[in-house]
Amino acid sequence: MKKLLVLALLCLPFLGNSQIVNEKNVKDWGYGENKIKKAPKKIYVKDFFVNYQVLSSNSETTTNSDLDRATSMMSVGLVGLETEDFQEITDAAYKRMVNKLTDAGYEIVGSEEAGKAEMFQDYTKLTGGTPSQAQIIGYISTAPTGYDYYVKRVTNKGKAKDAFFDVTPKLSKELGDIPVLEANVSFQFVTIEGSSFAGAAKMKGNVNFVLAATAIGTSSEGFFGSKIETSPSLERVVWKGGAVGAGALSIIQFSPKSDISIEGVVEQKKFKEYVSSNSYKPSYANIVITQDKKIEVSHQVKADREAYKTKSLQALNEYLDQMIQKLVDSANG
Repeated sequence: MKKLLVLALLCLPFLGNSQIVNEKNVKDWGYGENKIKKAPKKIYVKDFFVNYQVLSSNSETTTNSDLDRATSMMSVGLVGLETEDFQEITDAAYKRMVNKLTDAGYEIVGSEEAGKAEMFQDYTKLTGGTPSQAQIIGYISTAPTGYDYYVKRVTNKGKAKDAFFDVTPKLSKELGDIPVLEANVSFQFVTIEGSSFAGAAKMKGNVNFVLAATAIGTSSEGFFGSKIETSPSLERVVWKGGAVGAGALSIIQFSPKSDISIEGVVEQKKFKEYVSSNSYKPSYANIVITQDKKIEVSHQVKADREAYKTKSLQALNEYLDQMIQKLVDSANG
């Protein structure tokens, strides 16, 4: 059944759906693109990650003149989807991208060959296909099923860590001076903001399903209050090309100019909560189920499952297409 669902997603016609991602809402900020025509027709996919927000929580604390504290907390969970839905979208988009590259005459360098690079000798090899909640707070992160990749290290909590500096040009050189592809994309459905004034704490949640320019993960349970993690959406192809130093001769690179809205996927809602120093925060019993754990939330947002899968895949494909088309055009130019 899973194979049939993935096949259906791959073959899904988008005729009748208006374009979501286009050249007007995506920033092209590479350089030396046409120089990549001198590069070998081989490419290594170093990163391919898609992150899907399923939960956001935040808090705001204030103190009045009598030193009474008030804390407002808000948690919003996405319901109506299964974990495997996210993996199917990622698998379909990855397979389509690889097909486009091979159709254009590119040889995809496998993980075994790439693993011989000097840089990867102290890295950890991972395999996609198992969604993770450890990468960004409130997001389910996916890598394609059967896709092997290397990370600098993995923490005790399962979070993958990469090198602090940009080492992709170096990897391009170590792999025989070939182009290296990286893609990290995030979908977000809600943002929560807090404010405080005169002994009152307020929280405001705004629901808007987007392909996020920068994924924002928030938790109200950080060590020093709310905790925030961010992850920019970025796709690029890097070719060292004999460039001196740590740079590259050619980089094809795209990112959203701002969040790209995707209509007709989730309920349109706005939430507000207010707590003064003389009131109390009520408890809620709503439950959102993520991968294998239950989290108490104060608000739920329902997604249209089929619309979510259809439009997320469409947006993902349209976004990736711009990079692949620019690569093919530049290589053939």
